[in-house]
Amino acid sequence: MTLLRIAALLILLTASAQAQEEKKTAIDVVQAELSICVVYYTFVRGCAIEQAQVNVASVATANADKLRKYAFQAGQTIRMDNDAMIARQKVAVEQQQKLLEGDCKNIVKLEEAYGPRCKTLSDDPQAILDQYLKR
Repeated sequence: MTLLRIAALLILLTASAQAQEEKKTAIDVVQAELSICVVYYTFVRGCAIEQAQVNVASVATANADKLRKYAFQAGQTIRMDNDAMIARQKVAVEQQQKLLEGDCKNIVKLEEAYGPRCKTLSDDPQAILDQYLKR
């Protein structure tokens, strides 16, 4: 093999490795967002049940379940172990509990902080992943 061919092969391998790393990073970031939104919808569900808002609770439950599945799949894709996924959700719980302050009257704080992004993520998670992949 000539030196030029070896150099070209190394460039291709490096580019491919870099592209794979960028994809893994994008999936990792989306997995983090999915985890945050699972927690968000879980809190929304709990407060909706407390306030007898059956339809809100039903939608929140469906969203949490769907996003939990996607978060697990994303974690598996990047070979994230279960303990790391659980730890990520625990951090989200702690952050959101601070905003909620133990009272569902503060659900508005969670909705302002997480609602729009979590709705977007729930409606089209692939679009969010595509956004990160384009960066």
